[in-house]
Amino acid sequence: MSKFYRILRHEILRNNYILGNHRGFKISPFAAGMKKVLVSKTLGAPSSSTNLKEVLNEKIPLYYDLIREFRDEHSSSVIGQITVDDLYSGLSGVDTTVRETSEINAHSGIMYRGLTMPEIVKLLPLRGNYPSPESVFWLLLTGDIPTEVQTAALVSDWENRRERQRFSLNEARNFLLPLPKHLGPTTKLSLLLAAFDFDDKKSRSGIRGAAMSCTHWESMYEDSMDVLAIFPAIVGLVKNPDSFRNTRDSGDSVDCLMESLKKNSQEKLTVQSSTEDLLRLIILLNADEAGGVPSSHISQIMGSCQYSPRKALAAGFLALGNEPVTGTLPQCMNFQEKVQRLLGAHRKEDILRGIVSAFMKNPSSFPGYRTSNFCDPRFLLLQEFANKINNASLHPDVQISIDISNVLQTISAPDAPRLVPEMNSLAAPLLKSNGLYDMEFNQTVICMARSMGLLASIIWSRIINLPVENPNSRSTHAYIESLRNR
Repeated sequence: MSKFYRILRHEILRNNYILGNHRGFKISPFAAGMKKVLVSKTLGAPSSSTNLKEVLNEKIPLYYDLIREFRDEHSSSVIGQITVDDLYSGLSGVDTTVRETSEINAHSGIMYRGLTMPEIVKLLPLRGNYPSPESVFWLLLTGDIPTEVQTAALVSDWENRRERQRFSLNEARNFLLPLPKHLGPTTKLSLLLAAFDFDDKKSRSGIRGAAMSCTHWESMYEDSMDVLAIFPAIVGLVKNPDSFRNTRDSGDSVDCLMESLKKNSQEKLTVQSSTEDLLRLIILLNADEAGGVPSSHISQIMGSCQYSPRKALAAGFLALGNEPVTGTLPQCMNFQEKVQRLLGAHRKEDILRGIVSAFMKNPSSFPGYRTSNFCDPRFLLLQEFANKINNASLHPDVQISIDISNVLQTISAPDAPRLVPEMNSLAAPLLKSNGLYDMEFNQTVICMARSMGLLASIIWSRIINLPVENPNSRSTHAYIESLRNR
């Protein structure tokens, strides 16, 4: 092992967390001054550096060692089998790809770096009552639970990067203005990212230049950090390019997003602390998804094909506009408004039970719900958020969502798979109750959240020089012949 690797390993093993107070952030689970080492499953002990790139540099040698040892020992090991049914079912549930940032657990739902959603809310530094997006990205990229000081350092870094890119927003506004009015916000966002990758020059120049392939990830990292920093302002620009005002914003990404929306929304947006808490929670819950969903898969392929981060995101966001298949924000909101109309002024449980029973006969017409034995922890966290609202001030749309979920529990048979609520069934009315009425636009907030997991995964793919997926394809007749000849 080289001297460089030995020094890195020594430094990593000696690092630990020193918790403190900085720039209004607080850490919930540990008292000030305590030390806590939370060891990542694959990336070693936590780093004490406040520079995210330095932390990543510490992790890379360990990750190289992990992959090399794993492949040396198990290069020919079989991890699963593919059946004919799998071929015609989209390989659903078949282990075929590697994604370090997150994975799906049948009981715990989506997990980021091996941590469940409730664990993440308890462990990450808080801004208000929920983790800031910066701390979530630190976790996704490094596998570490960042300290308060590390989170604040990343907030400051993104503030500086945002300020350096402010000039580009006026040119982007001129691009959006002549676009047809019927284009949706997510489409406009994708077009803008694809057309204006004006700052994504480092990744291209590194590949075209004399840079060694092992350093290409550094260019991808810098470009990704730039787009993540400016993303809240881009969302504000997409909201209303006609009267867009470039703002100088400070604070974390949600602070910047709220300031941009306040100054660029046609409707008057009343900002409450609960609105900021809700956005931080929704961004956390949507920061990443399993690698097999179209948005993740498409972005990953684009990144592996050496496309810039913005173009990779643009392609993924076009797919994200129809995710999840159980119901997007607009679909869930439209469904609940339909239930409201059917109920009319009669908010009686027996009437709601009849309406829900009718929809249950065709689950595909029941957006926001899916057949499962387990409820998604992301919904439960949103439900916990809603439960903190005073019943007297609970928005009718939020109440109807809660009522539908309660009725479903009483209708479902105890031992049979039941319809359980998904995250968007409650996220949509909660956003509406906080003044964010346009569900099509709210999809761009989901894009802002998902960009963190997508780019963290692409950066790691570039680090290990992961090749583009290139599976073989055959016709149905060819498969039939191959099975006959066995």
